[in-house]
Amino acid sequence: MMNVYTIRVRGHLDQRLLHWLNDAQVRNEPNGEAVLTTSITDQTELYSVLIKMRDLGLSLIALYEQTETKDMP
Repeated sequence: MMNVYTIRVRGHLDQRLLHWLNDAQVRNEPNGEAVLTTSITDQTELYSVLIKMRDLGLSLIALYEQTETKDMP
């Protein structure tokens, strides 16, 4: 099962870095932060992405797992 994560980092990201970060979608914000959205299969893959971010010198601000909302009967 794939989980979708939103990761917020300090600084803008160049599109060329995204292959290092699980081919994430990136949105550079006017406040100087970047928001990445990526699908991750398990905790091992999540930690791998976080380690790559550390190795690239990115400062993590927030990490959110997006949850699906299901209609209640």
